[in-house]
Amino acid sequence: MTALERYNRAFAEPKRISFDYDETLTQAKEIARNWIRKGAEVYIISARHDKSAMLKTAADLGIPASRVYATGSNKSKIEIIQKLKIDKHYDNNPDVIKQIGVRGELWINK
Repeated sequence: MTALERYNRAFAEPKRISFDYDETLTQAKEIARNWIRKGAEVYIISARHDKSAMLKTAADLGIPASRVYATGSNKSKIEIIQKLKIDKHYDNNPDVIKQIGVRGELWINK
């Protein structure tokens, strides 16, 4: 990657945004809507075992069911975030944020 490509990537708007579900997206729906309005691909990536309860929220926000992941564990959630090349992930779990590094945004109910 050239210096210019690194610069452009560092200052570009994120293209792929993901949210943990419980205590994050459930409280940050307006932030998700703003990213969707900006043209970002928004995902829901949760450590839940079943995604069925998250699908209504996804539909209300306009997030396709194919972008909703119930990974079953935080370890698997981190792997999916990396595999999907998520640019920014919102989560209320500081351990998850620590492991994904600069892509992570700690969500604290504001």
